Amino acid sequence: MKATSVLVSIIIPSYNSQEHLGASLDALDAQKTDFGYEVLVVDCSDTNHVSDICSQHPNVKLISEPQRFLPGKGRNIGADAANGKLLVFIDADVTLSPTAIDAAVRYYQIGNKIFGGSLELNESKARGVSPYVEHYFFNHEAHKTRPESRRANLSSALMAIDRSLFVKHEGFRSIPRMQDTELTERLARSGELLTFTPSVVGWQLHDSSINKVLRKIWINGNNLYYIRYKDASTSKQVAIFILLPAIATFKIIRILIRHMRYQSMRQRIRTLLISPLLVAGGTYWMAGLYRAFFTRKGVETTRE
Repeated sequence: MKATSVLVSIIIPSYNSQEHLGASLDALDAQKTDFGYEVLVVDCSDTNHVSDICSQHPNVKLISEPQRFLPGKGRNIGADAANGKLLVFIDADVTLSPTAIDAAVRYYQIGNKIFGGSLELNESKARGVSPYVEHYFFNHEAHKTRPESRRANLSSALMAIDRSLFVKHEGFRSIPRMQDTELTERLARSGELLTFTPSVVGWQLHDSSINKVLRKIWINGNNLYYIRYKDASTSKQVAIFILLPAIATFKIIRILIRHMRYQSMRQRIRTLLISPLLVAGGTYWMAGLYRAFFTRKGVETTRE
């Protein structure tokens, strides 16, 4: 944290995140900016490993919770304790570029109140194919070569929001996945402008197995029904139910097109090679949505 007054609060929810958190905090220590910032780690781990890591970073404020929480609740706890005007949420497996905080403040100061940054895959630590499938499926709108644009929703893996606006809209809902989609789409419906800027760059590391990745995608489809379609008219729900195979096909094509447009040639070749697994992901996503239509059991309560 800089000696100047705090303008930015970086909030990291944590549960047994010791494998990646140290690199994330090292990157925050290395920020090149004259703007004041603080780092809050909100942790519910069942060991002392995260606490030990935080103790090596004197400027990190650790908030320990005795009960395991969902990530949205952890972010809300951090926001309640924050001193900054701008809240920047990142995941524990995200490392920010040295100029990320400076770029976020400058983008905020010209009037952008809710925005996401570029989130690239940390390829140097990616093992196997599953990290690429997960990253390519969920982060196809966050390339650092993509221009600034308006967004319909944002990822809380790297998201910034004016604190007063966050408080006004009562923060994240307590759901296991897609709490960022629920919040940001709620903000958009209320008339708030969501944007993307490639000037704020982070790298994320995924380490789930392919089975867990497909499970996450299935949960994403299931939960999307309750976030976006549960209160839609009967005619709209019937239309979505009938057209869902076409919608899933369009979703995968759009993912592939976005990657092919903004990636390097080497990355494009990789995208083509893993495209069958992305198609499988689209099938799982569709199955999750159909499950919600048929069962109406509510938001999936497991994380993966």
